[in-house]
Amino acid sequence: MARPYSLSRREITLVLASVMIFMVFYNFDATFDFFANPKLPGISSNPTTGGGGSDMDIYGDWVSDERHISSVHKEQEAKDDALEGVTWLKTDRVPEAQKQVIFGNIGVNDGFMHWGADIPETRLVKHVAGFSIMENVIMCNGTIFIVTDSPSSFPSLDSIASSAGNSHEAPLLGEWAMLSIEQARDMLGSYGGLIQDASWLSYDAIPSNYTLFSLWRTHSSLNTSTPPNPIRPPRRLFFPNIPTFKGIQPNLNGPIIRRQRSDSGFHPYLPKAAFPLLGLMYKEDWEDYALMEVPFVFEKLVVADFGAAGRSANDVPPFSLPLVGLNASKEWWEPIRQNLAKFLHVNHHTQNLNSGQEKTVVTYISRQGARKPITTALVSALETLHESNDFEVNIVPSEEHWAERLSAVAQSTVILGVYGNSLADSVFMRPSRTLNSRDAETAVRSIGINYMAWWNDRRFESDSLPPVAPGSDLAQAVLIDPTAIVHAILEVVART
Repeated sequence: MARPYSLSRREITLVLASVMIFMVFYNFDATFDFFANPKLPGISSNPTTGGGGSDMDIYGDWVSDERHISSVHKEQEAKDDALEGVTWLKTDRVPEAQKQVIFGNIGVNDGFMHWGADIPETRLVKHVAGFSIMENVIMCNGTIFIVTDSPSSFPSLDSIASSAGNSHEAPLLGEWAMLSIEQARDMLGSYGGLIQDASWLSYDAIPSNYTLFSLWRTHSSLNTSTPPNPIRPPRRLFFPNIPTFKGIQPNLNGPIIRRQRSDSGFHPYLPKAAFPLLGLMYKEDWEDYALMEVPFVFEKLVVADFGAAGRSANDVPPFSLPLVGLNASKEWWEPIRQNLAKFLHVNHHTQNLNSGQEKTVVTYISRQGARKPITTALVSALETLHESNDFEVNIVPSEEHWAERLSAVAQSTVILGVYGNSLADSVFMRPSRTLNSRDAETAVRSIGINYMAWWNDRRFESDSLPPVAPGSDLAQAVLIDPTAIVHAILEVVART
């Protein structure tokens, strides 16, 4: 039997000394304060508190602040203060009431959810064909699951979405599915990821100019009060069937090739300006979630599918179904319009310097390059308005840079333009009156803007619009009476 080893006096001394040295340096600040002579000048990392000359050499002359790392940062922040539209959002300048809305309180560990046998059950909040709000929708391996033991309380899947490959057909089995709670337990397991707050899902493979407009109207149906109470904004917008870039993906090991972004139906700057908290996620991002082979629970999911809407829409455009089928505050679009106006630094109150009265801003969106030239008589007639101090007239080509075109639209009280997609931006004009075209008619009428259409000297109101002939958007010449249009503008302005 081996003798138990006992430490010698020398070894015990070395161990105790090592522990003592470790404790002293591990708690250096506390040790220094304990042994320091209060009559001696203290060492401070902030030279403004009374350090010696060596402090200035070591620490510099910047004021201690946990958010700053050097005096260079302080100088850069001063430069940023002199600039408009700074990129970085400084938390000390955000009102406390807004910090929670902007930054949230979601941590790293909040993305995991263990439900055991109590798998989250999907709840339908709002629905009209093609547009739905649901809670606890689950995505796993690329399939979207609705979990419920009451399938009759949900609309059919073909009223919610379409097949990714054919928008005229109902979704395929691997795209959308409805599961009972028992089936979901067996198939999805007892845990997964949690995608918090509101998410938007645009399931269309072909983008629309009105995607953001329709999604926000659907989202706004959560609040019908006037003026609208603040609702939590969406955090992300998924495009599962639209890739980030156009064309075939090049060889990643080959030379770098510049690629063009896929068309999402809106200018890339628009969601940044109108929905500043919204992140965009495309087909590749959706596939990343699917390849994890883990279920993800959407806390709140707002779905837009123009294919499903088109199969139910009769005499209205598919994008407009939430406008006519879901209630919302009368001012539901105003917060978004104001976000864009603030981003563009638009002056809403251009005044006549002589009378002090607010000017009427008339904007003509010209599409001269896309069709036979419209007579210059319209431009000449509008110039007669411009000669009056009570009117400001803008002639803006539809191909104009986004910021310049939207700035003109956002401050306009009257917009004119030829029928077509170039008028989709008219939803951002000031809430007043307008003269423009058909799809835009449904959109602008939903936010309280009047609408007129013209053919030669004939005037059509919202209740007497003629049908739109296929192909007329690009091929047919436009006949208008500029004098009649100018008189109509004067008439509308005089009534308001």
